[in-house]
Amino acid sequence: MAAIIISALAYIKQKKVLHLELNRYAFRECWPDKGLSRYLSFVPTALRKQMLWSVTQYNFGCIFFRLGKIDKAAKCLALMQESSTTAYNMLLALHLKHYIALYYNDYDTVISCANEASVIYPKVRHTTWNNKIFGDLQMYGAYANCFKNNAPQQVYSVLQSPQERPMDEVERQYYLYRAAIVLNDLESAERFKRYVMDNAGTTWYGQAVRENFVPENKPVNYPGYIIRTEMINSPSKVDNSRLKHMLLGVLIVLLFYIVPRLL
Repeated sequence: MAAIIISALAYIKQKKVLHLELNRYAFRECWPDKGLSRYLSFVPTALRKQMLWSVTQYNFGCIFFRLGKIDKAAKCLALMQESSTTAYNMLLALHLKHYIALYYNDYDTVISCANEASVIYPKVRHTTWNNKIFGDLQMYGAYANCFKNNAPQQVYSVLQSPQERPMDEVERQYYLYRAAIVLNDLESAERFKRYVMDNAGTTWYGQAVRENFVPENKPVNYPGYIIRTEMINSPSKVDNSRLKHMLLGVLIVLLFYIVPRLL
């Protein structure tokens, strides 16, 4: 029993270290190209073991989005239509969907993502990451409402709080820049632009503020992901891809309980 506990703790620690290392460049720092190379090197190992396809599709989708490969991000989102059945999976899909909608200035879709997330959020574990995703969806839902209601000046209030992660802060400053341009607030626009140019790394935001940003054409299947009402209200309890491993875990526990009694 001691050996089992020690092994489990060691596994959890190693998994946390691996998770942080994989996500450092993809989700925290502004170097999605490095994040992509790390994920690609990890995929062969993951394929031999357990891979949660919805999470993998989300990760690659976010990386492609931040690299400016919006068509590839949209394809990843479309793949999540079949693989996302739990509340957690659907929250991830909505997060990726709202990013793509923001790129196309599709404010109605950004707002709908925020509204659907409000229904799903009470049904997921309130981890640090899930809380962050939900906060992102609500913040940019409010941002979209400002433009839809012809009140871009309110964006300064909606996006007033600096973000802890460098990637999130670059995104915040970029959307503040967009609002400043609409308001003809050239002094603020220049300040936001300079921050983005100095800190955008290999994300598409830097190029967007240097040039006259025009979204590419929407993909044919845009937005590529639609949640049915019944799925929002009654999501699956367990990701189907985990059932085999859960059953195996139950079997191992039973063996540890039964075998000593037989001996």
